[in-house]
Amino acid sequence: MFLMQSYTIYLCFVESLFSLPFLLIYCLGIISAFSYLKLKRPTNILPFSLSCLLLVFMSFQGWDYWLNKINFGTFTGRVAAYNLPAKFESFDEQKNLITENDFQNKIVLLDFWHTRCGVCFQKFPQVQAADDKYKNDSSVAIFAVDKPIEEDKPNQAFEMIKERGYSFHVVIAKDEDLPEKFGVKGYPTTFVIDRNGMIVYKGDIAGAVKMVDELKSNSR
Repeated sequence: MFLMQSYTIYLCFVESLFSLPFLLIYCLGIISAFSYLKLKRPTNILPFSLSCLLLVFMSFQGWDYWLNKINFGTFTGRVAAYNLPAKFESFDEQKNLITENDFQNKIVLLDFWHTRCGVCFQKFPQVQAADDKYKNDSSVAIFAVDKPIEEDKPNQAFEMIKERGYSFHVVIAKDEDLPEKFGVKGYPTTFVIDRNGMIVYKGDIAGAVKMVDELKSNSR
């Protein structure tokens, strides 16, 4: 089985370590079979037991951890606090300039997206839920930061959000390379900035909302 799929596994490794858990499971399967046939009981069931534990872990939380590591660089999204890697400048629908100066003494959630990102739109209900939760809380600011792309029409990002019935705050990055300067490699990517202006989270929207909740609890 391993030899038959070795080329596919190799192709996955060329771009990333996405297939590493599958490789480990294949190897454990081979070891389990060998152990069962060649070793004495009860030692021969130990590799099989480890394989089962790995499968259960990957089925529930492990796969989410691994995807987070591949996409965002950490297993949980939590990062050691660091300063903004670039000056944040964006415009809202009324052409108001939004900068990091507007983040002072606030917990800020930045959800980076673009108009051709299907997954981004799948995640927007979670952004809306977070916005509904904190819309009357002046200590929390939530922004869906659109990366402008050449095919976009004027105000297209704002219109697409309104057409779908969302009301969260959309801004368009003044610098089209702003997401890359923040270290965004895939969309959507969500950041949380604490009251001290430090990035403390980089990951998906679900984890970001949990981080905002935690920061709010700690500040009480």
